[in-house]
Amino acid sequence: MSSCNDDNDNIQEISNSEVSPVTAHNKVIYEINVRNYSSEGFNGVKKDLQRLRDLGVDIIWLMPIHPIGVQNREGSLGSPYSIRDYKAINPELGTENDFKSLIETAHSLHIEIWMDWVANHTAWDHPWVTAHLDYYASQNGQQPYSPNGWNDVAQLNYNNPNLRTAMIDAMKYWVQNYNIDGYRCDAATFVPLDFWQQAIPQVNSIKKITWLSEGDNPSYMAVFDYDYAWEFNNKLNDFGTGSNTSGLIQACKELYNNPAYSGKGRMVYLTNHDLNSHNGTEFGRYGANVLPLSVLYFTIYDMPLIYNGQEIGMNKTMSLFNPDPVQWEPANKIYMNLFKKLTLLKRTQPALEDGAGRGTLKIYPTNKENVFVYSRKKGENEVLIMLNFNNVAVNFKWTQDVPSGSFKDYLNDGQKTFSTSEGNILMEKGYAVFVK
Repeated sequence: MSSCNDDNDNIQEISNSEVSPVTAHNKVIYEINVRNYSSEGFNGVKKDLQRLRDLGVDIIWLMPIHPIGVQNREGSLGSPYSIRDYKAINPELGTENDFKSLIETAHSLHIEIWMDWVANHTAWDHPWVTAHLDYYASQNGQQPYSPNGWNDVAQLNYNNPNLRTAMIDAMKYWVQNYNIDGYRCDAATFVPLDFWQQAIPQVNSIKKITWLSEGDNPSYMAVFDYDYAWEFNNKLNDFGTGSNTSGLIQACKELYNNPAYSGKGRMVYLTNHDLNSHNGTEFGRYGANVLPLSVLYFTIYDMPLIYNGQEIGMNKTMSLFNPDPVQWEPANKIYMNLFKKLTLLKRTQPALEDGAGRGTLKIYPTNKENVFVYSRKKGENEVLIMLNFNNVAVNFKWTQDVPSGSFKDYLNDGQKTFSTSEGNILMEKGYAVFVK
């Protein structure tokens, strides 16, 4: 069994960089805020691509790379989500050639590049404000207006067909000219579904890309490939506050059994740029449970997200509006090793596939409180997970079913069979992973 202090790296005899995902739905996504990630912008990210490939990253989602609005700007640098020009690159991050080189290098390493697309609003100093005021919505006699208290942006009007045409043209631009592989669509469910039904097929006619909705409205999955498992993350945060393991188990059941997503994928996460900047780090929200919860979110359901710096155990909030670089040193070896193992697990086990091909979920009751044991299974492949959320080590036994057959101890090597008579030891806040 493995404790949360285990930094055994035996599993890395197989390199992530030498392994392709077992299916197109066994991938790991990594979010990058370019200006915080590296002072060298695109070139800094490009230099780090091999490390990300070795980590086991298949997809890089870049937060918005466009010029940022100055009017009504928040902070000294402004929010990347305040877009001043949809067809331009923020010069602080690099040139067009720098961006193209980043994409080409990523593709040579079999890494996809997804852009963050902000369709709901623009900066107040976007040229459309003066040239096409009719592209913007009005509220209480004000046109444009700031939605949701976001004072640095202006709400667009999707009742205007000319706006729709212009937005689709801009989205096509990056696929046609830069060969990007996907869009993470910011506030996607704030934009009418029928716009996405119009836009996505047109963009896909150039190249079939992948679409991630920042939202959790199942009706949008008529055209999107993934969305956010938003409510599940809320339940994770509830668990971090109250340490209610039975509530966590129930949340996992509800996530897995949601019929609206039987054929489509979802993104699961412990943290991202919004959570980190507004709600604090995962360490502040989950306390000593970060490691077992990391194992959980990589294995319970669908596509796991890593936020820049998360894989080194960085405990730092980063502003969306001011200079706030990732603190790359010191890097915590326990987190680095565990994330490499978890990405390799996700990418090589058919049972961990997301979407329509996801493996079944089985929960094993035990005789100890705050112990969560479950397996994902598809065909002959099975991944068995044991998590101890207690502050002390436990020796638990099965109370009903026992996993059958011989399993490989994924984190520590060796083989293991289970029985009703033999106990299973997990260290405090510990975890164990077995595969067959």
